[in-house]
Amino acid sequence: MDVVFNSIYARACMGAGLSVLSGIRAFLPVAFLALYSRLHFASAPTLEGTPFEFLERTWLVAVLFALAVIELALDKLPALAQTYNAVMRPLKVLFGGAAFAAVMAPDGWIAMAVCGVLGLVIAGLAEQVRRSLRPDASADVGPVVLMSIYEDLVVLVGTLVFVLMPLIGALLTCFLVLLVYRVRKIRARKHRGLRILKG
Repeated sequence: MDVVFNSIYARACMGAGLSVLSGIRAFLPVAFLALYSRLHFASAPTLEGTPFEFLERTWLVAVLFALAVIELALDKLPALAQTYNAVMRPLKVLFGGAAFAAVMAPDGWIAMAVCGVLGLVIAGLAEQVRRSLRPDASADVGPVVLMSIYEDLVVLVGTLVFVLMPLIGALLTCFLVLLVYRVRKIRARKHRGLRILKG
């Protein structure tokens, strides 16, 4: 059962899943990762003795959760959408890389560095898909807020599920790849249609 819950493969799946979630919400996945690691909860990685040991400090966990609450609130204000996205986009990518690297830290520097880079890519793709699926902020406020709440729930449930069952993180990552493919295909069709109309 160690392969499922406490192995390099399980941690890789957990890290990939957390990177996807970081592309949706920057602070919440890392905040929960730090908390679960501090509490030695379920399959959470042990950060003690790794470069990410500082994440387990009580004050930093509190700061991460405070930032997460602020992020959740600001995401529901369509008037700030443009500024919010410009500020949060790079943070989501960076925290996605940090989440994957932190999860893999017990497995050494090479695993941590490689997975940190992969986390940047995965979080970037997740953030791109999230923006593509978002209703237009200039339209009705209701759908934007509703989508934001759905995203909150996905991240909250996902962070718990990936620590309890790390391998599920791989499924979410595969689903993300499928979504990226579908979004790009739809965009290509739209561009093709516009070219035909212009022609």
